[in-house]
Amino acid sequence: MKTSSFTRLALALALGTTLTACSSSSSNVSDQKAPGSESRPVLSAAEASNFTAQHWFASMKPDAEPWRPASVSLPQQPDFVVGPANAEGVTHTSIQAAVDAAIIKHSSQRQYIAVLPGDYEGTVYIPAASNSITLYGTGAKPADVKIGLALDSEMDVTTWRHTVNPSGKYMPGKPAWYMFDSCQKQRGASVGALCSAAVWSQNNGLQLQNLTIQNTLGDGVGAGNHQAVALRSDGDQVQINGVNLLGRQNTFLVTNNDIQNNLQADRLTRTLVTRSYIEGDVDLVAGRGAVVFDNTDFRVVASRQSEQGYVFAPATRPNMFYGFLAVNSRFIADGDGVAQLGRAWDIEAAENGYAPGQTANGQVVIRDSVIGKGFNQERPWGDALGSKRPFAGNIGDGADDQGNPQRDVNDPRFNRLWEFNNSEDSGE
Repeated sequence: MKTSSFTRLALALALGTTLTACSSSSSNVSDQKAPGSESRPVLSAAEASNFTAQHWFASMKPDAEPWRPASVSLPQQPDFVVGPANAEGVTHTSIQAAVDAAIIKHSSQRQYIAVLPGDYEGTVYIPAASNSITLYGTGAKPADVKIGLALDSEMDVTTWRHTVNPSGKYMPGKPAWYMFDSCQKQRGASVGALCSAAVWSQNNGLQLQNLTIQNTLGDGVGAGNHQAVALRSDGDQVQINGVNLLGRQNTFLVTNNDIQNNLQADRLTRTLVTRSYIEGDVDLVAGRGAVVFDNTDFRVVASRQSEQGYVFAPATRPNMFYGFLAVNSRFIADGDGVAQLGRAWDIEAAENGYAPGQTANGQVVIRDSVIGKGFNQERPWGDALGSKRPFAGNIGDGADDQGNPQRDVNDPRFNRLWEFNNSEDSGE
């Protein structure tokens, strides 16, 4: 653990805690009307009624109850405390050691890990287990506890292994060994985006609160493709509350990978993010899963002038109707009319290889939120990543007697990137 601050985004940390605290639903009046335009499609009120958090948290099993997340509740006495060796009540001096101990305990009860203020340089891997983990900071604000490391998707495996595991904290027999091992066995020239995460969890029921998680790669590596994931989550029923996520590209990567680190076609992972702050320069939130962001701030920073900034890059399967939902949130971007709200990630498709109804067709709804002037108001959605298919919004074919657009909002011939009741913040 280090007690000094190390991050290229020190100012953003201060902004993040402030923005998170003051975020709320828009007080501006929205002028968005359905069906919108082919470059900026807008849902009707009737259509939007189907895009609420309860639908995101439904189970894939028809007879199973939906997930109903309650507020994160903390105990008076945590199971483990991370901090300096001489601090009162401390059980471990590293977060990974506390996570290992919580998993090895094999308890059927949730395990609570409290983290004292400080900078914790290094990765944290939270494996799949029979019990769930709650990891929370004890400081006055999220910036008081910083967890992270500088990792690059373009690192070769040897460099990555020495960076991630310099002192052997991941070893055979330890709970998170299988996660580390799956990455060090990569055969490619680089370790890839999936293994560039500073914090990686496969824990179902994981809860994170009052923390800053950061990939501190920065811009020294130059332009080009350098994913630098702050948090990667593969678990189901995950809650993130009052957390700053700071990265470069793919800041928050949510997937449905199994324990062999393979992407799944039919596994649903559900996540709730509240009162948080997410920052990066390209594809801030990416991947596959059902994620609801409520009262959350997204900031696109202009780190690489040659790159277009995007907030969302969903890789939602075509048979999944719910990808990313942002509600009562705020979108901020450097510059003026430059950034875009998102683009589909056609993850299985090569250039011109999109197959309607077969390959991923990312799904996003942004509603009841404020869009800053840094975003392109005329064309807020970009062409797809991977296949490069041009963005195509579905405005339907006329309207019914009540004025509702006649369209299938999941028509695979079109993008599924939508807005409803958003307003523009001209003061940004």
